[in-house]
Amino acid sequence: MMRYRTIAQAVAVVAAVACSVVLLSAQDHPVAGGAHRHPEAEKVKNPVAADATSLAAGQKLYDKNCASCHGATGKGDGKMGAELNPKPSDLTDADWKHGSSDGEIFKVLGEGVKNSAMRTYKSKMTEHEMWDVVNYVRSLGPKKSH
Repeated sequence: MMRYRTIAQAVAVVAAVACSVVLLSAQDHPVAGGAHRHPEAEKVKNPVAADATSLAAGQKLYDKNCASCHGATGKGDGKMGAELNPKPSDLTDADWKHGSSDGEIFKVLGEGVKNSAMRTYKSKMTEHEMWDVVNYVRSLGPKKSH
């Protein structure tokens, strides 16, 4: 009986820690509010060179997965985007709500954005493919500042 109580206590501790992690990660993307940064993601360096091969691969993935909402040129004017609230981000301007570093863009691609149509792509793309998309998205807008 003592053994089952110890197991039950361990399960309760694990559940409590898991709930805390979920609640803390939810704070990364506030439901309402303006622009914000992701300091840990901002430190992540892009391991994929933004060469012609990466840009071409990124464009192909963008066209398949992103253009329907963000538009062919990244202005947030895709056909499906017109119906969304909030509207898709304009990827060509300097105003990036979730941060503008390569690592922050990668985080949004990988985790999505809570309470929006921006879903996670980490199960649909490899890490390398997501970095290719980051490189391509970078080519659409202003030069990176970080």
